Amino acid sequence: MRTTGVLKPMQTFIPQPRSPAQLAIVGALLWLVGALVHLALLAPIGIALLVLAGIGQLIRPQTREMYWRGRKIQLDDKPSAAHRIYRAVFRE
Repeated sequence: MRTTGVLKPMQTFIPQPRSPAQLAIVGALLWLVGALVHLALLAPIGIALLVLAGIGQLIRPQTREMYWRGRKIQLDDKPSAAHRIYRAVFRE
């Protein structure tokens, strides 16, 4: 194996959910584990994730789908600040 001496930047793992539903599932699991095992830190984190998932569902951008030359495309309206926040939090 030959190396070129070029250093690659270190990749960091930042979990980013695809949708508010995934965040809600993780939040519900954390809350449930915190409630059943009586870990004082997990239950509030789970509730915070559930609230964040609810807010994410409310500000989710609405897209219109149409077909153009036999392909399905999605038309986005001009993104608002809430839509930009949604795109920063969720990978969708």
